[in-house]
Amino acid sequence: MPRRYAYRCELLARSLDGTYEAILATYRATTPRLAARWARQTTGRYAGLLAPTPATPYLSRVPLVRAPAYGPRPDAVLRAWANTPERYEHVLLALAEGRPYAFTVTDYGARYELRVDPLPARRAPQIPAFTGRTRPSTDRGRHRRPRLLRPVP
Repeated sequence: MPRRYAYRCELLARSLDGTYEAILATYRATTPRLAARWARQTTGRYAGLLAPTPATPYLSRVPLVRAPAYGPRPDAVLRAWANTPERYEHVLLALAEGRPYAFTVTDYGARYELRVDPLPARRAPQIPAFTGRTRPSTDRGRHRRPRLLRPVP
């Protein structure tokens, strides 16, 4: 019988000195494909949040400063990772084999880490479906007598 897994998916941000950690996104997937799809969509979304375009609605009244081109660009790395089909297949293959997957990108003051960990899962107990029939009560005890209806004159 093949071993069943559930997948814990997290996107974390940590300070470079290791004093702070923030969970940016988390998800629990039931299949490797759902976990890989979540990883791909989440990294693409956070790449857009790290380096939004100037036309983004919430930046309409904010003064923008152009960043130097030679610095670290975690948004570009995350976006490239999310848009590469080979990376998606690599994650899918690792999770299908039951191995964890981690991907890390570093910025000036933070380290962003995508983690997908397989967790052993037991099969949920099977509950019989409700058929609409109920069994009569088998317990003995004091019961109310049914009220007799009298004809109205």
